[in-house]
Amino acid sequence: MSAILSTEEIKKNHVVKTVHVVKRGGQKEKGVESMYRPGVQLDLQRSRYLTESYKATEGEPMVLRRAKALENVLTKMDIYIRDREKIVGNCTATPEGLFFGIDMNYRAVKRVVESEEGRSLLDDEGRKELDEMIEYWKGRCMSDIQQAKFSGEILDYWNYSKLSPGAWSQWSELGVPDYEKALRVGLKGLIAEAEARLVEIDKTVPADYIDQKEFLQSVIIALKAVIAYAHRYAALAREKADRTDDPDEKERLDTIAKNCSRVPEHPPETLAQALQLFYFLHLVRFIEYTSVGIGVRFDKVFGPYYENDLKNGSITEEGAIELIQLLWVKIQELGMMYSPTLSAVYGGVALIQSITLGGTDSKGNDITNKMTYAILEAAKRMRTPEPTICLRVHDKTPKELISKALDVIQSGIGYPSFFNDESMLPLLKRWKVPLEDGRDYAISGCVYLEIPGKNVTRKAYGGINLPLALTYALRQGKNYLTGEQTGAPTPDPLTFTSVVDVMDAYIEQIRFFFSRQVKIENTCQTLYEKYLPRPYLSALIQGCIEKGQDCRKWGYASPIASKSIVLGPSNVADSLAAIQKNVFEDKKVTMEELLKALEANWVGYENIRQLMLNAPKFGNDDDYADQIAAEVHHRTAAAMEESKNRFGESVRGDGSGISATYSAGAIVPATPDGRRAGEPLADATLSPVFGADCDGPTAVLKSASKISTEKSYNHLLNQKFSPSVLDEGHKDKFIAYLQAWKDLGINQIQFNMVDRETLLDAQKNPKQHSDLLVRVAGYSAYFVDLSEGLQDSIIARTEQTL
Repeated sequence: MSAILSTEEIKKNHVVKTVHVVKRGGQKEKGVESMYRPGVQLDLQRSRYLTESYKATEGEPMVLRRAKALENVLTKMDIYIRDREKIVGNCTATPEGLFFGIDMNYRAVKRVVESEEGRSLLDDEGRKELDEMIEYWKGRCMSDIQQAKFSGEILDYWNYSKLSPGAWSQWSELGVPDYEKALRVGLKGLIAEAEARLVEIDKTVPADYIDQKEFLQSVIIALKAVIAYAHRYAALAREKADRTDDPDEKERLDTIAKNCSRVPEHPPETLAQALQLFYFLHLVRFIEYTSVGIGVRFDKVFGPYYENDLKNGSITEEGAIELIQLLWVKIQELGMMYSPTLSAVYGGVALIQSITLGGTDSKGNDITNKMTYAILEAAKRMRTPEPTICLRVHDKTPKELISKALDVIQSGIGYPSFFNDESMLPLLKRWKVPLEDGRDYAISGCVYLEIPGKNVTRKAYGGINLPLALTYALRQGKNYLTGEQTGAPTPDPLTFTSVVDVMDAYIEQIRFFFSRQVKIENTCQTLYEKYLPRPYLSALIQGCIEKGQDCRKWGYASPIASKSIVLGPSNVADSLAAIQKNVFEDKKVTMEELLKALEANWVGYENIRQLMLNAPKFGNDDDYADQIAAEVHHRTAAAMEESKNRFGESVRGDGSGISATYSAGAIVPATPDGRRAGEPLADATLSPVFGADCDGPTAVLKSASKISTEKSYNHLLNQKFSPSVLDEGHKDKFIAYLQAWKDLGINQIQFNMVDRETLLDAQKNPKQHSDLLVRVAGYSAYFVDLSEGLQDSIIARTEQTL
């Protein structure tokens, strides 16, 4: 058996593809030379072979065209096996390649490669080929199709075109495949199910016979293509093994060949084969349709393989950690091209790939196993931004596991984040998720709730900027820049007699803008169903083969499936508290004076700004502010849930604001909480406004607990501590703090364990801190990859002590 690689050796293959440039308000950051690190290149292979297949299949049913396009890509794309690899697979021709979906949106990619900061991503020959492919995709890519289908008034609410508080999403589903079934039966077993269903419908001839038949045929094409793709790696490994005289290298390559001959066609027999099957399935999901997230319950799914290998002596603990680290390198390879607009939302991010640990089985038993601890140890050693880890905590979670998780957090990587089963399960119950399914929930991306294997496949309904909705409420629904009546015609604020009137006007704006946003999204989802079916992913989702239907045609019967990112509720809450205190109770400011101060961005009105800043603030266990915050959350959620997705389920809010709270603040004028125009919004749905939480971390928890998780959405709470809080002798105190968080019924919490001095030094001397990781929101990023403004917003977070 060959020697186990050290972490340093493994990280020699580590390629950083995180977004290096973040634009805000259309302005380029100072000193920026490239959106990505040196050596990263835009790869055209998927686009090349996708385009080639599309041209050859004109006129065929779209679901078959998609399957054949995937087959063409997997058959023709270059593959490679790198030194030290034991898990293989790639979606670009080189490890430094960047992926993009030309079938989704070519315009953003073209803008980037023609820009000063993106020109190095593609050479002249590549730009010529890209332009040739773009000619074909004009009018055919999803972005063009969507924009061509809308006309009239609804266009006013298209992607902030008139500073609408609601923004629709160009991304559709994430979804978590049924990895456990794929591991159990292999893709050959799924092909057999599709073939059996074809035989069945030939006998029964249902009303949608043709649609079912075309879908099932496309499933078989796609799954066979994945098997053939794996066999290409087996052949390449054998070829390389035959050429080497190094016995250790020959053993490595022979093992790769054996594993890729076995999986994903057949069920795996070892942990290495199980991880290889997983990576192939995850990778091809990415190739089929540009997507983010993972969401697999890693220890639950792979723990049994690890423990079986330990039992039969085919692996050691260090051997398992090595495999996990090697997999982490492969996950890091999946870099995607972001548009300048999205880079402002996903500052410093790669793909927001997260895995889930802990939690329970379907009967409520804790599932912690040896794999749980192996993953945490691997993460601590690797110190990579992805995959980020989400740890489910419940009443039976071992204290040893919490302790190990805190060791990882103290290293500064910003994860795992903690999710509270004791509050999440009641929330899922309200969303009509059966208890057995709810107990299997996983987190994909930041805080996206998924039920693995179910057709939840998160339908993204964009985002809603709550402080901008409040701005409209204080201007009778008129755009603050143009004066146009683009919002709901709510009453003149000079007629308001209480903060209730302000709240009512704000909720009416939420209802007005969100309903239009959902109408856009529902239509876009129908277009996705028609033009971008997903036969490969559908084959891995429970019910699709049985129904003979693509996953886009039907959905899990629960509001969990459709969500919209909620931004800035703490700013709205503090604004309303300040209005109630200073305008309607103490009468120190008139509404007219406040509106003039806001219009002037507080210039000449600093005395009023100070009054508003010093009003009660959410995050200090002050019922005055906290009760208003609870009403903001509860009524906002209720107003959003009035809108329905195309399957008749309510659309819910979601706390996954990521770094959008920074970029979204750029378009929000001054707000009554004392915030100036353009400043960032509070960094998560439950996080207090920067600097407003003055009474310690426990007070923040007490404030957060007053917001009912069952009446609103899954929340995100960021907190920053010095790493010293977890020094020897202090850990038990922090474990008790986490116990209080869980007992108070708060959904989620995550921590930055980096002190202010380190962050300030990293701003001044970035080259000395190139590997410094911080928790931005639902993901970790290299601090040096963030824009100065986003760095400032992280530094501004209150550094708590216990």
